[in-house]
Amino acid sequence: MSAISDFAGRQNAFNDQIDTAVTGLTGDVKTLNDTIAALQNSAGGITPADQILLDQIEARSAAISTKLAALDALTPPVVPAV
Repeated sequence: MSAISDFAGRQNAFNDQIDTAVTGLTGDVKTLNDTIAALQNSAGGITPADQILLDQIEARSAAISTKLAALDALTPPVVPAV
């Protein structure tokens, strides 16, 4: 295989990693938005059930932040020298 085809294979694998990470984050954000909507639709003061929703939002946000940091840390393969 040539250096270009080797690189293309590594780049495709890297692109698959990014795609998987973004898909996972999309699901995380939807779940977070659904939880926020449920909390916003709760009437009155903060109930024990509302506190559970708040705790879930906080935990999910922390998980999303960790995943974003991992996505940011991904390094593409080195481009072959010409």
